[in-house]
Amino acid sequence: VRRQRAGYSCYQSGYHKGKCRGMNEDRIRRLKSIGFDWVSKYTIKKQIWNERFEELKQFKAKYGHTDVPRRHADNPKLGRWIDNQRTRYRAIKAGAKSRKNLEMYKEQIQKIESIGFEWVGQHYRNKTQK
Repeated sequence: VRRQRAGYSCYQSGYHKGKCRGMNEDRIRRLKSIGFDWVSKYTIKKQIWNERFEELKQFKAKYGHTDVPRRHADNPKLGRWIDNQRTRYRAIKAGAKSRKNLEMYKEQIQKIESIGFEWVGQHYRNKTQK
């Protein structure tokens, strides 16, 4: 699968002289006919992460903070995404080694922290202060 995607990407870039792992119009047509998915799940996840990050920046510009409620009426997906980021971050800090938790790479952590994101949300702070 990885070779097919790499060959396709190479071919789409214009390198048609045998440098694309045997990729050609006929192979592309045959792979499309069986429903081959040209985009990896990793790429899709990365795109979604970046979309949610942009939504978080917009939220901060509007409300002045990054503490998105879990059930944010205007954007419920953003609230769930924030909750997932905090859960993964806590797991990473606790030493979790599972692939799911390690999907948040240092670059993403730095990126989200660069806009003043707080890893402990207001809801959790309120619970621990009582």
